[in-house]
Amino acid sequence: MSSIAVVAATGRTGRIIVERALAAGHAVTAVARNPLALGLRHPRLTVKEGDVLNPSSLRDALTGHDAVISTLGSSGLGATTVYSEGTAAIISAMAPTRRLIVLSSAGLAVPDGAGLGTRFLSGVLKRIMRHPYADMARMERLLTGSDLDWTAVRPTRLTDDPGTGRPRVSIGATGAVGSHTARADLAAYVLAALDDPATHRVPVAVSS
Repeated sequence: MSSIAVVAATGRTGRIIVERALAAGHAVTAVARNPLALGLRHPRLTVKEGDVLNPSSLRDALTGHDAVISTLGSSGLGATTVYSEGTAAIISAMAPTRRLIVLSSAGLAVPDGAGLGTRFLSGVLKRIMRHPYADMARMERLLTGSDLDWTAVRPTRLTDDPGTGRPRVSIGATGAVGSHTARADLAAYVLAALDDPATHRVPVAVSS
């Protein structure tokens, strides 16, 4: 089993990843601005305070792990740098760890062979989400320019529905997947991808 640091661990997706990682036998360091908000206790769980907008606070929290998982996200539609600046801070703080998984969005790309309806809806969504998507794109360019074994997991619309246990995946994010992603399925896929070299240095589209 691995030693994993989960950044933004108190969010809805981060918390599920922490819970699933512990259930799978991993040792987990949950990193959050407000560690008390996690509300979990486990013999293999360490909770540490860390803020991606304060990079010096991350160094102690992220060192000494086999992998880092970032579940950073922005809840608004306005201009943001949370994805790109947060990921830059994580990269700076996680050395010498090389494995990094971040969450992005399937909305960044239209699948090969998509029909006119899908392309139209994608265009509408890209206008609505233009600011978060622009920062996600900056984040992915930052990853591409690094020497890390990174994976940008791109889920479709996130829900709190029960997981199917059978996530649909497109490595390279070129193929069509489903229209929504249960957070439980996203967490299951992220953990499955930790030791999968086929996911290194590529985006991966995921859905339920």
